[in-house]
Amino acid sequence: MIRVLVAGKYQDAISKVTTLAQSLPQEIQILDTAMDEQAAMELIDSKLPDVVVIALDTGDTEMIQVARKIYVYKPRIITCVYGHNMDSNLYSQLLNSGVRSAGEYPTDPQAFLVSLKSLLEVESTRAGYLSNTHSALLTSSTVIGFYSPKAGAGTTTCAVNTAVGLARRGKKVILVDLDLEFGDAHTYLDLKPRKSIADLCSEFNRDTFSISDIESYCGLHTSGVYILSAPKSPEYAERVTAEQVGYILSTLKVYFEYIIVDMPAGLSEKHANLLKYINRIYLVTPLQLSSVMAAKQAIGVLGILGRKESINVIANRTARMDLISLRDLHKILNCRVVAAIPSDYRAAISAASRGMPIIVSMPHNAIAKAFNNIAIYTLSKDTTLDIWDMSASEIAKAYQKLEAKGPGKTEAVEEKKAAPLFRRHGRRQVNGGTA
Repeated sequence: MIRVLVAGKYQDAISKVTTLAQSLPQEIQILDTAMDEQAAMELIDSKLPDVVVIALDTGDTEMIQVARKIYVYKPRIITCVYGHNMDSNLYSQLLNSGVRSAGEYPTDPQAFLVSLKSLLEVESTRAGYLSNTHSALLTSSTVIGFYSPKAGAGTTTCAVNTAVGLARRGKKVILVDLDLEFGDAHTYLDLKPRKSIADLCSEFNRDTFSISDIESYCGLHTSGVYILSAPKSPEYAERVTAEQVGYILSTLKVYFEYIIVDMPAGLSEKHANLLKYINRIYLVTPLQLSSVMAAKQAIGVLGILGRKESINVIANRTARMDLISLRDLHKILNCRVVAAIPSDYRAAISAASRGMPIIVSMPHNAIAKAFNNIAIYTLSKDTTLDIWDMSASEIAKAYQKLEAKGPGKTEAVEEKKAAPLFRRHGRRQVNGGTA
């Protein structure tokens, strides 16, 4: 059974397609029809058709925009177009919009069926080949937001080093700096971007972005991480709308396996809009009381938005003398704690000042090992790890287990083992936790 969604501006044009399909009820299922762009995209998400048939009438080219959006945002869905008196200019527009097949309306139901089966056969062969070659196009993409309600918690450091850790394990990664007013993630990578996300949004003032559009505004780090930088000055932040951010992230999901988002501090409507596109939230917090209480309030709001299950807490700058322990943190926040990054002010400042991620410049430092463990956890797609009540040896074994069974193990360039135990002031410390 071929599942078909029909889109067209005029009911007469739509009926020409549905009438053909009704002659073959055992072969073709018409899921629904749409008469405008928004309805078509919503039905694609909810109905999951195999094929979208766009029915054009004379002079009607508005629905071509639907084909273009399907090509960009839903690359695994086949689009074909039927119309009357289609000229070379229209064919050219359709090809540039990613349409797989275009022509005059078929009059024979069997010919219509054969055409659809042929398209599906070619697409299935293509999908199978790309899957066997581990193409990023057909890999489930993960959008990870690094977030803290208070500025200065270390979200940028965590986002940058995690991105590099994933890239060094052979993953296609892009870092998107959405701290639009004061974002500086590029400085942590010693990059001086000529263009930013504000330039992209102002120069392409539209609701679709191709991957070539976006890549021309990205920087590329030697680790393989792409970065779409924040605006150069706070006054340019208003050039970037929530809708454009959504379109950009949707496009990136087709081409990148991991999209790391450095989110701004605070909690407002723009955060709620952004969270629609984020699969995992890494909430970064130091173990100071004011930071922990702010994190608790933020988690309460995120819970109202239905996102509590996607929250993973990272305790940053942990020290032996902290009055708040990981156990206390878990009790206060009531969320899983997945990592604890030890405090080493000199190493962290040195790496940031030189524009060299600590995971690269000091790979044997305890902080670097913690970031490698976060990369391991991210690759595993695990949703059960919680280290708040683990001993040091149990934490080490947990990460080793994730690395052993998780993807990317053989692709790791360095730091293939989880952070080992080491002694400090007579206490064992792993990934920031003490035992």
